[in-house]
Amino acid sequence: MTKKYQISLITGDGIGPEISESAFSILQEIHDNMGIKFEIKKLEAGDTVLKNTGNALSEETFEIIKNSDACLKAPVGESAKDVIVYLRRMLDLYANIRPAKSYPNTPSLRDDIDLVIVRENTEDLYTGEEFDIGDTSVAMRIISEKASKRIAEYAFKTATQRKMKKVTCVHKSNVMKKT
Repeated sequence: MTKKYQISLITGDGIGPEISESAFSILQEIHDNMGIKFEIKKLEAGDTVLKNTGNALSEETFEIIKNSDACLKAPVGESAKDVIVYLRRMLDLYANIRPAKSYPNTPSLRDDIDLVIVRENTEDLYTGEEFDIGDTSVAMRIISEKASKRIAEYAFKTATQRKMKKVTCVHKSNVMKKT
């Protein structure tokens, strides 16, 4: 028996609903033509929900997301911290994975691109910890040894699984001595 996956789709704000409709159409094509079965639950979160309810991401919506096999999120507005940062923390979504690959017969700058960018997604400036001192705004850059090791291990595991020959670490240690 084929598993039927549960997919949450956060429709978002601004251009979010338009993007989520396109994503829904693509998912529907996959469902109808490729033998992958799933149920899509369209969910609301973001500025509109915040304005109407006082909370950008309801507990009910969070529970549906938590119990889904996957969640797609369209852009949300000013309440992004209340939605995506909350989801990252509560679901421990620490790895932002961005593969890039060139394919034959597809225009690209180079024909030999095959890389994966792995970025830590719960710390650094993504904690959203900010405050003002007079007329100056300050953002806290939080870096822990635990999160640094975990993302490095994830990057090496990904490279090993993909039979990649090297891992490159990008940093600013010449200026940022502690973080």
